[in-house]
Amino acid sequence: MLVDVESGNITLLLSLITGAEESVIEEMLMNGIMPADVANQFGKYEEYRAFLKSNIAARLQVLIDNDEITVKEANELFNRISEN
Repeated sequence: MLVDVESGNITLLLSLITGAEESVIEEMLMNGIMPADVANQFGKYEEYRAFLKSNIAARLQVLIDNDEITVKEANELFNRISEN
């Protein structure tokens, strides 16, 4: 799935994952529903979580490739993030 994650457009991301109109997603978010709960309400929580984990892994790999963190540090961060 191609999503401009750099823009931080959670509305677009949730719309693509859930199949719901962006306006519906935006209204839910504006009413205080957390993104994970929006995905869950559409039965797409696991897909949402998988996308986030994949995105995190890719970003950690960039940090490793740029020698900003070690593989061990990346694994520790990924595991800590994945627990939540």
